[in-house]
Amino acid sequence: MQNDKFAPPPLAMQNDKYPPPMSFYPPPAQPGYPQPGHPQPGYPPPGHPQHITPAETYAGGAPPPPPMPPRDPPTRVDPPTGCWQRNQKNKPQSNAVGSAGLIFISGGMNIAWAIGFRGPIYYQSTKHNYIAWFIGAIIGALVTMVLTNKVAKKHVLQFASVLVVIGGLIIACTHNNGAGTTAACYLDGIANGLVFAPFMALVGEISVPYIRGRTSASLEQLCFGSGIFLQILYVSSWAYSAYSPYNEFTSENMKGVLSTIYGVLALIMGSFMTIESPVLMLANNDEQAAIDALRRLQKPAVLTEETYELLAEHKRYLAFNKDMSKGESISKALPTFLRLAYLRVLNAMSISSYVAYSYAIAILYSNGQAYSNSWYIGFALCRWLGTLIPSFCMESLGRKKPAVFGLLVSCGLAFAVGSQYNVYAYMSQVSVLIMIFEFFAGLAFSSNSAYLAEAYPMGVKQHFIGFTFVTEIFVFLIINVCDFKFVYAYNYFYAMGAMYLAGFILGVLTLPETRRMTLRGAQEQFSSFVNFRF
Repeated sequence: MQNDKFAPPPLAMQNDKYPPPMSFYPPPAQPGYPQPGHPQPGYPPPGHPQHITPAETYAGGAPPPPPMPPRDPPTRVDPPTGCWQRNQKNKPQSNAVGSAGLIFISGGMNIAWAIGFRGPIYYQSTKHNYIAWFIGAIIGALVTMVLTNKVAKKHVLQFASVLVVIGGLIIACTHNNGAGTTAACYLDGIANGLVFAPFMALVGEISVPYIRGRTSASLEQLCFGSGIFLQILYVSSWAYSAYSPYNEFTSENMKGVLSTIYGVLALIMGSFMTIESPVLMLANNDEQAAIDALRRLQKPAVLTEETYELLAEHKRYLAFNKDMSKGESISKALPTFLRLAYLRVLNAMSISSYVAYSYAIAILYSNGQAYSNSWYIGFALCRWLGTLIPSFCMESLGRKKPAVFGLLVSCGLAFAVGSQYNVYAYMSQVSVLIMIFEFFAGLAFSSNSAYLAEAYPMGVKQHFIGFTFVTEIFVFLIINVCDFKFVYAYNYFYAMGAMYLAGFILGVLTLPETRRMTLRGAQEQFSSFVNFRF
């Protein structure tokens, strides 16, 4: 017995991480086990260590090992291999919001018309004619804030499409009618304001993380840019007659025809392809509808493991936002609003009437003619390419790098235009600088669409997207109202260069990189004001 006292325990007990707890009282008798204090045949005597396996130790009442802590769900999603297969699989997501893009193309045409890219006008016009679209857009954005999550997005889109069709028909069927043109601009502006916030929120909630940036940029910035490009293209190429301006089919009528076509297509596509947000369906406790929506947002439209993974992520996103009160959501959204609204202001300044007039003055003083097709088409093409390239490269380049690089180069070019602008000198270099400026300005602001779709807390998302849009449109309106002093236009570029420099610093210090992140992860990135990571 003396030797047994110092003998090492059996190997099983040496490896047992959880030995049975010590007790001052004998445990109660259990069937199939020896009674305490009475040696049984085949069992070691009292005091002798028994051969106990780990399984027997746990079964005898010892505490089990502590459970592994739950692993946080990932906030970053890597895309599957195969670009073509990936795009085809997620095509229904872009189709679900593509009808709103058609309305934005019509809006881009009206923006270009309002800031100065229009043919000869044979009716008496005032500044009211040129700010009507912006006033309408602000009205539509304010109305849609009141209707947030109360009216289905499909119905909002259908109503907006009808407004675009009516506005287009008014312009297409009238000649030199200033009042009719103003009414049509109001209708088109209201339609764009109604659609903007709901569908920017929708594109963020229905797109998978690895294509959200491209889909949102293609929906908003690229469609508005395409409308601007199209308007400048056909207006600068139009053959204008000086003999029968009151009877011929003018470029104004062409704008109305195109707007009508876009409105009809948006109405048809929106009625059949728009899919409501599965996040809102979950918020309304309709999980089966959310699963069906997620199924239809992928091709082929069948339930897969990825469908249920997306459903689980939407539930986490919803739970993350449901814990926030309205006041907390607003307090988290305000710093994000300041960042994004400032960038949208810079976007409005880059394609404002001051830039259009300055470009026309530079062409006039360098070529001796106010209208030069190739120069205007070059301007439109540069702006469009600056928006197109980063839109399709956003998931590889990211959001932050193109934004801050574009802001930095645009800052330098704005100062260069301001220093070279002189109406008493040959200004062909100013025309070239403005064209290059438009390319990098388009590069700088393409990522704004992705940020709008994913940055704000869910409870106030549509409201703050609408406020951001209103801020941008209000800057358009103010610049259009101001009188253009072409002799002193260089001051505008100096001011814009300084603001772009501040935007570059703001972007480097505060803009997060949200490439391939879930909505929950992107929102967490925006919760901190300082973000150095690229």
